[in-house]
Amino acid sequence: MSLDSIFIEFVHSLCERFGTVLTPIFRLISLCGEKAWLFLLIALILCLRKKTRWIGATIIFAIFIGFIVSDYVMKPFFMRMRPYTASNLFQDYWTMAGAYKDDGYSMPSGHTIGITAFFVSLYITSAKKSRKLIKNIGIVSIALMVMSRCYLMHHYFSDCMVGILVGFISAYISKIIIRAIFNLCKRFGDNPFFNFVLNFDVTNLINKND
Repeated sequence: MSLDSIFIEFVHSLCERFGTVLTPIFRLISLCGEKAWLFLLIALILCLRKKTRWIGATIIFAIFIGFIVSDYVMKPFFMRMRPYTASNLFQDYWTMAGAYKDDGYSMPSGHTIGITAFFVSLYITSAKKSRKLIKNIGIVSIALMVMSRCYLMHHYFSDCMVGILVGFISAYISKIIIRAIFNLCKRFGDNPFFNFVLNFDVTNLINKND
């Protein structure tokens, strides 16, 4: 039996035992990762402050890279179908888990890419004193996202592992690119546009209004 099948059997056993409790919880977790909207919202808020703009920009660009690789390169290449369409057995598991549909192909998991890109970007751009907490929260959050996607029969375990890898690499590529962009802005800081990118801070506007 493959690792994918073993993991699906494991999450299905949770469904059989705790289904009425776990199904809404895992659907909520999955919803938070839908199109990475929650992570992008947090990143946009971070971009509003000069002090955290570097972090927010890195997160946004990492998610963008990850989804380009996923939706326009890997998914069309692998064309792997969702688990609930693969067999009658997995379709029965899917029905028991709530029969929650999803579009597109299965490999890799976009939800897992988004959450991994978010936490890895946050980790590598934050102060060292904050990294342990970010790492611990990130590991738990990513693990829950993997479980939710497999529990709902939208992904195989391998889809999620590839998603983690893509999200991880995307975060480091994003850091390099955003650092180069910020260095360019500093070099031409006298230009109004570059000065705005570097120094705009929404808290200054709030303080002025006060």
